[in-house]
Amino acid sequence: MVIQELEQQLLQLSHDDKLYIIQLLAQSLTTSNANSEQPTKISEFFRQSPLAELTEELDLK
Repeated sequence: MVIQELEQQLLQLSHDDKLYIIQLLAQSLTTSNANSEQPTKISEFFRQSPLAELTEELDLK
């Protein structure tokens, strides 16, 4: 499956399914070794991501 096909399928998912996929992927990125430290909470993951910088530029009010 090519990336474009996967992207199209992901965009068609429901909100809840998208949230589940995001959490699953975030967890897989933070738990490379099952015996290592506890997985990072999803909120901490996003605070450390480049997306956090974007929210500083946006006026969400």
